[in-house]
Amino acid sequence: MTRFSKRIAELIEESGETVQSLAEMGKINRTTLQRVKTGERLPTKKVFDNLCKALRLSNAEAEELQTLLEMTQVGERIYFNRQKIVELIAIIYELTTYQIPFSKEIKSKISCETSADVRERIQIVSGTGAVLTMIENSIDRELFCGERPHLKLAIPSHFEPVYQHIFQQMLGNQKHLTLQDVQSFLETGDETAADPGLGALKTLIGLSLLDNVTYHSHYYYQIAGDAQEINALFPYFILTSEDVITISRDFSRAIRYHDPELYSLYQKGFVTILQQTEPFIEESRDLFAIYTLDTTYRIRQVVEPLPCFAYYATHEMVADKVRKDLPFYEPLVAATNRFYDYFKLENRAMINVFSLKNLEAFMENGNMYFPEEVCDPFTPAERLMLTKLVRDDIQADARKTYAFDEDKIALNSAVEFVNEATLMHLILHYKKAGQQVYKTIKLKEANIVAAFDDFFRSLPGSPYVLPKEVTVAAMDQLISQYEGRV
Repeated sequence: MTRFSKRIAELIEESGETVQSLAEMGKINRTTLQRVKTGERLPTKKVFDNLCKALRLSNAEAEELQTLLEMTQVGERIYFNRQKIVELIAIIYELTTYQIPFSKEIKSKISCETSADVRERIQIVSGTGAVLTMIENSIDRELFCGERPHLKLAIPSHFEPVYQHIFQQMLGNQKHLTLQDVQSFLETGDETAADPGLGALKTLIGLSLLDNVTYHSHYYYQIAGDAQEINALFPYFILTSEDVITISRDFSRAIRYHDPELYSLYQKGFVTILQQTEPFIEESRDLFAIYTLDTTYRIRQVVEPLPCFAYYATHEMVADKVRKDLPFYEPLVAATNRFYDYFKLENRAMINVFSLKNLEAFMENGNMYFPEEVCDPFTPAERLMLTKLVRDDIQADARKTYAFDEDKIALNSAVEFVNEATLMHLILHYKKAGQQVYKTIKLKEANIVAAFDDFFRSLPGSPYVLPKEVTVAAMDQLISQYEGRV
């Protein structure tokens, strides 16, 4: 039996009714209800709704049962992966929308008055709880006592509590942290939980969005069961300004060394590791690098603030919008036109999900998310033309374009998800100290790419996107509102 069918059986028993009586009350075929109870089949929406009424379930109970049904339909791993991606979008929205006041004091159990001379040169701990406590205390000492806190981490994504501790300690903190790491996303065969890499990704991106953290991240690939480590010194390690913490592969044992010679050895080892790995989270203002304009590829899904206007961009429009005083004006125009021409040819079947709120903001100011010094705003007539083209394609089912239900998923102008065949590309763009910041995150882990692919493919017809008629009506209203201004 599945978790869903077990819960159905429990609810039927709690109701005091028989399968026969519930079938009669809910106008459900008795054999069908019996098979749903034993897990032999899943109910249709009509059968599910009628059964909830017959059982006289509260809204909360019906929602719980709906969740169990969805888990059974798609599998628990897929269900939890989808929830993690929703949480990831939410944290990007929160950290790029709201300014966090920097007034928090770091809470540390470590006294900074302890002299380095009297500190233990070696501390050994066993047990995951003791290991985490020692790591947290060492991190707190660095953040609380150091003038310029600096951490270097060579640990995998399933050591997520370490990153969560750093995130919580830096959230709204007056200190500024420089963080470097080498990250890996270990594959797992557990089908009853979300991919651990997705949870880690949420924390890592959250860290990268904090104003008081300068984050440089690299990554390497690691397959479950592969004993080969990128680091020959010790499976995993952490460097503070003074100490080395070596950590066993299973997180059950750690050693902290306060030894300058050993520290120098690990410092050199960390530099070597960086040279052998690839950048994971990069900050840049180079549009060629951010949008990979020199690369052509087939895209499966795009989730972005605005509908994909690339389908309607002409060579003349691109030449007009790019600022002509740019020293690289001609190469940028040429690369953009090549990119858009290939895009229009190869990506007609892709799914595009956007935000109506961001479309409304575009209609108001004509700004996309390119740097102001690169792209001129669109004129009111151009904004109206582009929006009408999108609206007509949605109405005619010419494109797989959908609008988020923003009561369920809030998407601001800070994030774009581009899903290619073997790559998930996240582009973050937001204001920091009055300047436009761009960060690009490229994920090549097959299991994480597959999780995003599933999530995006599940959006059409899901509660997260608006029905076609609702989207078209909202766009008609927006068009009507701005037609008088042109």
